[in-house]
Amino acid sequence: MRVEGRKFGDGTGGSVLDRPLLTLVIPTRNESENVPLLVRELRRGLADVDYRVIFVDDSTDDTPEVIRALSREDERVGIIHREGEERKGGLATAVTTGLDTVSEISVYTCVMDADLQHPPEKVREMLERAISSEADVVVASRYVKGGDYEGLSGPVRKAVSSGSKSLAQIVFREARKTSDPMSGFFLVKNSAISGIQFRPTGFKILLEVLVCAPELKVVEVPLRFQSRNAGVSKATLRQGLDYLSHIASLFWFVPSAGRFWKFALVGASGVLVNMATLFVLAEYVNADLIIAWMFAVGISILTNFLLNSAFTWRDVRHAGPIHFLLRGALAYPVAILGIGANFAVYYPLLRFVTEAFPYYLLFNFLGILAATSVNFILSSKLVFRPSRPRNAATAGSPGAVVEEVRRELKADTVGLVTVPEMIPLPEATEDASSSPLPAEESAIVNLVASTEQPTLTVTGPRRLPQARTNTRWVNSLAVPVFEERNVVGILYAVRTSAVPFTEEDLHWLTAYASTASDLFTEKPHNNPTRR
Repeated sequence: MRVEGRKFGDGTGGSVLDRPLLTLVIPTRNESENVPLLVRELRRGLADVDYRVIFVDDSTDDTPEVIRALSREDERVGIIHREGEERKGGLATAVTTGLDTVSEISVYTCVMDADLQHPPEKVREMLERAISSEADVVVASRYVKGGDYEGLSGPVRKAVSSGSKSLAQIVFREARKTSDPMSGFFLVKNSAISGIQFRPTGFKILLEVLVCAPELKVVEVPLRFQSRNAGVSKATLRQGLDYLSHIASLFWFVPSAGRFWKFALVGASGVLVNMATLFVLAEYVNADLIIAWMFAVGISILTNFLLNSAFTWRDVRHAGPIHFLLRGALAYPVAILGIGANFAVYYPLLRFVTEAFPYYLLFNFLGILAATSVNFILSSKLVFRPSRPRNAATAGSPGAVVEEVRRELKADTVGLVTVPEMIPLPEATEDASSSPLPAEESAIVNLVASTEQPTLTVTGPRRLPQARTNTRWVNSLAVPVFEERNVVGILYAVRTSAVPFTEEDLHWLTAYASTASDLFTEKPHNNPTRR
């Protein structure tokens, strides 16, 4: 898929001598009446800005011809016209197609609609705000002071918009960074989202960006949402269902998304385990009720820990089996403190407020909320506190770093290579080899050097292994080492194993290498740092 346009070439940006400041990604579907006016208004509002416009078009009318005519008049206008299966996913994939295409073309990307409900003159304000505040994302918000959503047609759409916004903010902490996480009009710094594979369902792309990149700095500008200039709204009941599907997808597949609610779900399962265990021990084993209660509590705490480890905090790395067991042991005193918080709320309310039915049920519920909150906070800070690796720069030598990484990742080979010379750092031992890097190591090093992005590759058989064949894969991890904003080196690991490297391994190596730039300050030698 390529961008049609004189200044876009094949979509890689290679034909542009100077990288433009801004690219606008505008999805279109049957917007032939709106596109010329939109381009004209953008030209007026961005008169002294180096910008490009890419229309990602799924139209069935003459919109593509209208855009191509505009591109012949203005070389800054380009089009990606999608047909057939390319249109699958609708607006969501149209926007992500545009984002993927322009990621290397410009510094910033602005996503907006073509129907002029998003005022073109607002783009300059968003760009200036992004530059002045050094923000990663600028959201044009309908709900901030100075904005409104009067352009939405009818009270039902307004209610749906407000409800969708509230649902996102309740479920996802990241959505609370802005008053309008459902906005389709936002500007993002390309470097801030580089390397992220977005998979939105529906049309709420901003929510996907916020949840998948929770570290982004977000600012807002007010948006007076206008009525459509021409054409028909694309909002349907199906899009509403897609939105709910998108919420569920983010909740399930993004480890950090909605963590408190994942914790609460696990806690609810623990109640069922507790009740079932108590019932079985009391009714079928004839155990003493106190003993049965103690066993039920102990087993429910254990199952909660295992489920939280596998679901709620599945992105938190365990340093080893002993570390995992220690975390499991720590879950018990944390749970006891949670029970204490429950009692500390329930008993005073019951004792000093009223004993009348049904108020004690409400007090018990408040106690459960207090216990859940305390348990979640302590579990986050103590039980599932992320294990930060020792800084690579303090390891003493390249050889020590190599040994540390090899031991942690159980790698066959670990290496440090300088950039741009692509010369391995000197080994700390006397038996260092001076042979060049093997092909598989050289390939991943060159890939990371060119993309400046952490990379994980797994290569193996073309078909899935049968049971008990213990198939072995060649696994490679490589991460860039930065000094300020420049890549000065690459740290990589390779192993042949039946257990592939995981995203957790990549995260660990990235964190480990985050302070390794000191290793590249001395002049490198020609013997490789490999083991």
